[in-house]
This record gives sequence, C-alpha cells and structure tokens, in this order.
Amino acid sequence: MTLQIKRKQGFTFVELVLVIVVLGVLALVALPRLLDVTTDARIAKITDIASQMKSTITLVQNKARVSGLRPVATNPGGSAQVAFAVDFGFGISEVDFRNLCPESQAEIGDRLNFLEFMNLSLSDDISTRVNNQYTLIGYDVPSSGVPTNQGCYVIYDSFGSPNCTVTEVTVDC
Repeated sequence: MTLQIKRKQGFTFVELVLVIVVLGVLALVALPRLLDVTTDARIAKITDIASQMKSTITLVQNKARVSGLRPVATNPGGSAQVAFAVDFGFGISEVDFRNLCPESQAEIGDRLNFLEFMNLSLSDDISTRVNNQYTLIGYDVPSSGVPTNQGCYVIYDSFGSPNCTVTEVTVDC
C-alpha cells in the first residue's frame, strides 16, 4: 500500500499579483469610460431640451404668422403689445414683437411662460431660471439667471434679433 499525500492546490503569489495587475489595468481603462457615460448622458439631455425648445419656437412663430402677426421694428407698447399674443386653446403665449418668438416670461400675468408652454418633464437634478428675456434649463445653471459660458445648460434668448436663439453650454457637463 502506497501512501499518497495530496498537495493542496492554490494560486502562487506570482499568479495573484498578475491577476491584480490585470484588474488594475482594466479599471484604469474602464473608469474613464464610465465617467464619460455620465457626461455623455448630460450632454444628450441638454441637446434634447434644446431640440424641444427649437420645435416650440417654430410652432409658436408659425401659429403667430397664421394668426396675422408680423414682426415690427419697434415695441408697440401699451395696449398694442397685447396684440402680440397667440392663443393655443390651452393657454396664451406672448411673442416678442421683433421675431415672434415666445417670450421667456410674459409680462401679462395669465400668459404662459416658455417652460409651461413646452410642458417638459424635468428631473430633480435639473434646475431652471427664467426672466423676461432668458430661460435657462440644465444641470449647472447660473444662480443669477444671466447666461455665462460656464456650466451645463441650455440658454433660450427670446429677444434675439433677427431671431431668438437656443444655445447649449456643455463646458462643465
């Protein structure tokens, strides 16, 4: 009878170090890609919001023209300014006299502001700032409500001439 001694099978120190090195290299390659996914997702959301803004602008401008409105060079002011409104049945949107773009925030209290007109469903991590000229929507919006070239958001400028503008700021996404 021969006595057989079973050796315990396991990994050598060199094999363990090699596995750790391989995992480290994979982590170095994969981690930046995972971080880029967050950045890419934010930029995609900003682009989506900008596209919705542009579609809304086109819709309002076309409805204004069909309603008989035409851009004018100077602010008609007073009661004539009231004529620069477009009724959509669910609400009325004021338009700028220069370009027939929907105003960011209407001066007349019962009018739709631009965000209400768009009917966006915004998540908790997206913030907005609105004044009469600008609508800012995004992840890193200036608290002043005045656009800058820093942050991660969309700028809608309703007073642009000859046309309103939608600008994506993605520097800090």
